[in-house]
Amino acid sequence: MIIDTFLFNNEFDMLDIHLEISDTYVDKWIVVEADRTLSSRPKEFFLKNNIDRYKKRFGEKLEVLSINLEEDHPHRSYCETGMRKGFKDRLDQCNSNDIVIHGDLDEILNPEKFEKILNALEQNNKPVSCGLEMYMYKFDQKLFRGWKGSVVAKRFMFETPHDLYKGSKDIAKRKNRDHCIGLDESVGWHWSWMGSDEIIKNKVVSCIETDYRDPEQILEAFKRKDTKAAINHKTDSEVLSVVNYPKSILETLKKYPAYWHNVPKD
Repeated sequence: MIIDTFLFNNEFDMLDIHLEISDTYVDKWIVVEADRTLSSRPKEFFLKNNIDRYKKRFGEKLEVLSINLEEDHPHRSYCETGMRKGFKDRLDQCNSNDIVIHGDLDEILNPEKFEKILNALEQNNKPVSCGLEMYMYKFDQKLFRGWKGSVVAKRFMFETPHDLYKGSKDIAKRKNRDHCIGLDESVGWHWSWMGSDEIIKNKVVSCIETDYRDPEQILEAFKRKDTKAAINHKTDSEVLSVVNYPKSILETLKKYPAYWHNVPKD
């Protein structure tokens, strides 16, 4: 069985995209949402409260785990760690050779590359760290850097998804992938900071670095196409005149015209 696991806040469009694209190679999705954001602000269980919109199409293939996190924990990364560790009890019910994908909602593997990932997993008997192409704000705005994204492993290879994704350190902001093997090409996409103005502003106050960021200023930076200013001077981007998504992926992404600078023509 292939099980895709990721965290959820309130990004329903990205969830729809993730499910539609990964439906071709995933047997089950297990999603964790918490009663707090990564910045420890109280929040609703948005997915749990709206699960009926997915039941008709996906039935039991989509499973939601709702967890409660400690209030006022002193460490900034506690909520992320707690959410990633929140999968453990459920994954302990899986077979030891079940294949688990773990990442974030906006990290999506390319169906055309999935067999390559599985082959690397089998040949090396180690978790596979998946490098992703990185887009920000719009589907045609690509960053001048890649992204260390989802990890694919067999269940017996890790204790919790936190260890798989971040490394053995209990609470960590940066990723340590020393326990993984890498691949020689990007095998998917990280579509970050996408959505309506309200979704983007909500993400600002929901993420770990919220204390250092102003929602209106970040939104305006994105609208200026200035991703470097928007994400604390990390990297620039360019708006592509031609995108290279596979046809099936492009058809899915074109359903969201507001997420493009220039929607590709047929």
